[in-house]
Amino acid sequence: MKVKVRKALETQFEEDIKMPLVTKENACYDFYSPQEMVIYKGSIGVKVPTGLQFEIPEGYCMKLYLRSSYAAKRGLRLANSVGMIDSGYRGEVMAIFDNIGENTEVIEKGERFLQGRIEKNILVEFEEVTTLEETQRGDGGFGSTGKM
Repeated sequence: MKVKVRKALETQFEEDIKMPLVTKENACYDFYSPQEMVIYKGSIGVKVPTGLQFEIPEGYCMKLYLRSSYAAKRGLRLANSVGMIDSGYRGEVMAIFDNIGENTEVIEKGERFLQGRIEKNILVEFEEVTTLEETQRGDGGFGSTGKM
């Protein structure tokens, strides 16, 4: 699948923006930071730009994930766990970070800091009913699986 990408030159310098890194064996592609971003300890909701805008085909969406090395080595987390970019959005793709660690974190200019994946949307239609089919689990909530 080919996806059109535009550099967000209104917010970034062209020479600082890199196209995502696509590796054949990987499920996701990596985004590079077009600028240095300092995220102070305790910061919530810091928008980190990618410098890129996408024309995602209708019927698809882009999901944004934290790189596993960030989760393992840094106190940074995506504020919304998984970012969702709809096909109708044409603005610059950004990730929203929280710093839950003990240190100020710096995302260096040119560093791979985020992963993306384009997926097909599954169109659903909801049907309101008054009863649902019974299952072994029933309405057992958190931690109830396998308990009698």
